[in-house]
This record gives sequence, structure tokens and C-alpha cells, in this order.
Amino acid sequence: MPNTNYVHHHNNDTPLDNLRSPISSENNDLTGQLNAITSSVNTSLSFFVPKQPTDTNSSSDNVKLNSPPTVGQFYSSYSDALDQYYGYASKMGFSVRLGSTNYKTSKDDRKKNLVMRRLLCSKEGTVDLLHPPKLGKRRKNAISRCDCCASIKIKREGMSEVWIVKHIVLEHNHPLTTPSKVRFLPINRLISSTSRLLFQSFSEVNVPVSQQTAYFSSQVGGIEHMGCTQLDISNMCHDDRVDLKNYNVDLLVEEFELKKSVQPDFFNSIVKDSSGRLKHVFWVDSIMIQHFKLFEDAVTFDTTYKTNVYSLIFGMFCGVNHHRKTVIFGSALIPEVTYHFVNGYCRTMKAIFLYPNVCFYIQKNNHMFSSY
Repeated sequence: MPNTNYVHHHNNDTPLDNLRSPISSENNDLTGQLNAITSSVNTSLSFFVPKQPTDTNSSSDNVKLNSPPTVGQFYSSYSDALDQYYGYASKMGFSVRLGSTNYKTSKDDRKKNLVMRRLLCSKEGTVDLLHPPKLGKRRKNAISRCDCCASIKIKREGMSEVWIVKHIVLEHNHPLTTPSKVRFLPINRLISSTSRLLFQSFSEVNVPVSQQTAYFSSQVGGIEHMGCTQLDISNMCHDDRVDLKNYNVDLLVEEFELKKSVQPDFFNSIVKDSSGRLKHVFWVDSIMIQHFKLFEDAVTFDTTYKTNVYSLIFGMFCGVNHHRKTVIFGSALIPEVTYHFVNGYCRTMKAIFLYPNVCFYIQKNNHMFSSY
């Protein structure tokens, strides 16, 4: 949850062209791109700063939000209970982790409804409960668990929307985060939907993350008012690229299915890893099959020297026609050129074309044959 105590800061005498950052002082073309993007998404301050409460009792709501909950306190909804405890945690300087839950099946629609939730301090638990190091190997990440017992338990009143605090422990057994470092807590770091749209627009024109951060912090009045860090923006851009790759894989599958409906002889093989990402793919269309039947005298396997954005190498089985022009018999995207990959695709080619005695010529590759 981002820090709601933002200070509105806007300097009308500091346009984008006068920003003291690498965006405007080193690259005029990049400045033009930023101006074009921000003009299309409305670069007013309200675009960048998260929305503030619009109620007339915003000051009293803020005090209630930052005050500690008490046993027996009622909330009109589940989200209100979370908002107050998260606001209290943000003020005190600790992060919140979701704990155990209980569900109850409704007699009317037979749906499971949440009736109990425990919220824990992020330092709850011990190191022994985590994955211990094996064979003397040291854990790479820092140990943050210290068995802190601070927690809150809220329960639902019947099947209504009212929630009540049943149990709460406010004491922590560790130092809390100082006010100057509170903005780095996970509960205070969130990229809003409008800010995400801006960062995505910057990424589309290849604006570096460091310059995105510099520009964004200037618009909101300082890096302490961003509500996120440069690492959060970098992780968001990385996740967007991964999602785009997975989307492109789905488009590739659809394209292969379309070709298969038009060409009965079309063959493809797509292999994904455990996370659903593309591992390697092989395809042969009807034109490649016809070329192979005519010019199968000499078949070679060649690959590109550089990988693409998917970290896959494009390889192709090719030959020469009677005009001394290169013809392709099959194509593949593979993670690395190894003997097992090439040998497997050669067997596939022989099975598809029904030519078991075809000889394949492969360029000498020490890395490939070292894996044999």
C-alpha cells in the first residue's frame, strides 16, 4: 500500500526541457519522445500522484487509519479492516504478511466464503521453518525472520459484511523501520495503474529505467514521493517483457493451428518448460516437404550466430536447388546447439519425409560435439 501522506509539489517554472537530468541535457531526441508520450497521457500532477481521499472528514479518517486496532473493534467490510491495519503498519514501520484463513460454505449457493483472516508481521516465523542450507551452502538472501509474534485476527460476523477484531498483539521483538526508511517497506511500494501506463509507454520507445525514474520523481516532487523504487520499475518492465513473450508464444501456436487447417501436411512440435515458457519449437510446411522430395541429395543444418530476445537460436535444414539457390527443408528454434537437439531433429526429419537413409551434413561445432 503506498504512503498516503504525499506532499503535493508542482513547479510550473520547471518544464521537461529544463529538467536537470540526462533526459534533457544529453539526448534531445529522447526529450522529444518523452514530450510526445506525456502529452498523450496528460502529464498533470493528478496523473502521477495516487488519489487522495475525497471525503470531508479526511483528517479524521487519516487518524483512524494510523491508529492501532483494538479487540472488539468493528469494520464495515473486509477491505476496511485491511486498510486500517496496513495504514497502522506503514506508520509504525513494519511490513504485513498474510497468515492463516478459514472458509465457510454457504448453504444457498454452496460457495466458500472467507470468515477468518490472520495478519502477521513480515518477520514472523523462524529460520528453521524455511529451507535450511544443504551441504554447508550459505543462503544467498538475508535472513529476516526473528519469530515476531505481532499479529491480528479478524473474524466475520455470521455471513454479513461486518468484521470484528478477535485477537491482536502489538508488541514486536525487533527494531521498527525508521521514518526515513518507511517508504522502502513493501506495503508502501506500489505502482499505480496510471503510473504503469506511463512506464509502459516509456519502455515502448526504449527509455532507460534510470531516466524513467528521474523524470517521474521530478514530476511528483522528489523520489521520496514516488511510492516505488527504481528496482520496482525495472521489475515491472521485466515482467511485461515476459508476459509479451508468453503472448507471442500463444500467437505462434494459433498461427501453426491455422496453417495446419490449410495445409494438411504441415507439422510442428512445440515444447514448453515447467513455467509455460517456450523451450524449443520445430516446424515443416508443405512447401518444405516438396523441396525435400526434389532436392534431398545434400541436406545441411545451419544456425544463426546471435540469439534473439527469446534467447533461442534459429536453426534450419537447407539444401540447394537446380538453380543453385538455397531451399529450406525445416526450421527450428532451440536454446543451444547440442548433439542431442540436432540428432533429435534429424530423426524427426527422416520420419516426416520417409527417407530413413538421408545423410545430413552438419558444420563442425566443438561445443555441440562436446555435449555428446
